Amino acid sequence: MGLFLGLFLCLSQLRAQNLELSISSIKKTKGEILVAVFNSSDGFPFETKKAYKLLKGTPVDGMLNLKVESLPKGRYAIALFHDTNGDGILNLNFMGIPKEGYGVSNNAYNTFSAPKYNDASFDIDKISVQKIMMK
Repeated sequence: MGLFLGLFLCLSQLRAQNLELSISSIKKTKGEILVAVFNSSDGFPFETKKAYKLLKGTPVDGMLNLKVESLPKGRYAIALFHDTNGDGILNLNFMGIPKEGYGVSNNAYNTFSAPKYNDASFDIDKISVQKIMMK
């Protein structure tokens, strides 16, 4: 039984893939970039409690490179923001426009609403690098 379980775990790791995130156009040096990896449209892009994985990193010279490890093959979308004040939430102005830098995978942006999961999503078995420019 133990051999079977070990073989199953090894095979599932072979199917998992790492995703490299290259985040650019970070304007401020203070704070951290908070990253949410979604594997469905449920909660995307704001409800980070529904994200598949959460990561964070500190930008250097307007850039941040992160690795999301061991993602099973499938469809994902990334939402991130620059938490400059350390409160853990994307701060918005009275009109609902972000006051902190933000970005999504595929650099998908809508003019008058949040980006849609279908526009930001990608297949992990086809793409292993996402280059995201902060807005």
